[in-house]
Amino acid sequence: MMIPRNRLPVLIISSLALLMVLLFACSSDSELENSTDAAASQSDQSVSDAEPEQAKPLGPGKFSDTGKMAYARGWHVTIKLNDGRVIAMAGKSRGGASAWEPSGIADSELYDPATGKWIEAPLMRDIREVPSGNLLNDGRVIIIGGAAVRQKPQTTVEIFDPNSNSWSVAAEMATPRWRHRSVVLNDGRVLVVAGEREDTILVPEAEIYDPETDAWSDAGSLEVKRAMHTATLLNDGRVLVVGGGGRDSKTKVVEIYDPEQNTWSLGAETNLSHSAHTATLLNDGRVLITGGKGKVSKGEVYDPESDTWTDVGEMTEWRAEHAAVLLADGRVLVTGGIGKVDSTDIFDPETNTFSPGPKSAIARYAHSMTLLDDGRILIVGGNSTDVESGDRAITTEVEIWTP
Repeated sequence: MMIPRNRLPVLIISSLALLMVLLFACSSDSELENSTDAAASQSDQSVSDAEPEQAKPLGPGKFSDTGKMAYARGWHVTIKLNDGRVIAMAGKSRGGASAWEPSGIADSELYDPATGKWIEAPLMRDIREVPSGNLLNDGRVIIIGGAAVRQKPQTTVEIFDPNSNSWSVAAEMATPRWRHRSVVLNDGRVLVVAGEREDTILVPEAEIYDPETDAWSDAGSLEVKRAMHTATLLNDGRVLVVGGGGRDSKTKVVEIYDPEQNTWSLGAETNLSHSAHTATLLNDGRVLITGGKGKVSKGEVYDPESDTWTDVGEMTEWRAEHAAVLLADGRVLVTGGIGKVDSTDIFDPETNTFSPGPKSAIARYAHSMTLLDDGRILIVGGNSTDVESGDRAITTEVEIWTP
């Protein structure tokens, strides 16, 4: 077929235009593919070169003041209720001719972390110096024994109901005692261990209270009589009792209570003798022991699985009648102690070491510490010692430690 001459230039131009379009399209596809591959390569390189996210280092925290209590108290009990408030109960307070002539009190008061304020709670029936107290499984609070007037140990028991904001009298123990310890067992019953009777006579007997029946039963006797010891509920349901002794003695002997068998057995002895020390259950199931009378500055850790003790080094200074609490991050905060002790230590269970913490506003001992729902720590009362003058006085001062 012959193409007319007058149409030949048009066809040539059209063909050239079509060829240019095709070439441009191929070039664009290639550039787009190369650009996508380059972007993907750059993205992969950025991911591979990125530093792994580092965990935020755990700091020493800081102290701040919060609302004062209405009553000065030391050697008392504080317990966090299920609604997040904290009840402070009983103890010694100012009552003599000077600030350092303590007398027992029956007062209790409630701290609200949301407002930072205290409100007065109802009076207990009995004065109680150095009692023990626990949060029951049903949300009520039990306070046990303690010394009445003229430091006479008693058998009486009272229970606080936060729902009705009232105290009621419970069944009495068989043995009067103070400077004892108590712990809530996994089945909800309460084990009370040892302590001191009249005239500094040590008590070896243990008893168990059943909140459902309001009745006490015998729980055997320890091999070693003791007061100012510790009693810790282990993860397997047994109870570890460490240290303690008399006014001028202390022991290395460790005893373990088995609630299923209602029997006591000996555990491995501690490396050091401890009395007026602390015991803290760690998240891994071990138990940290710190300080004690006799200028003990060391800590040691008990492993229930191997029944062994491990030395974990020294704190900033020796401590007795101090306080320790498990923090929300698994570390342990240790504060105060007899003397002019405003220093603190923080124990790290991952490294088994102590490190210095921040100084508290006042030096104190015979105080309490309670973990709040938001991770802060409430430090309440105690016997305060002025760092400069050395004057002592049971205090109303309350501090907050913030992580």
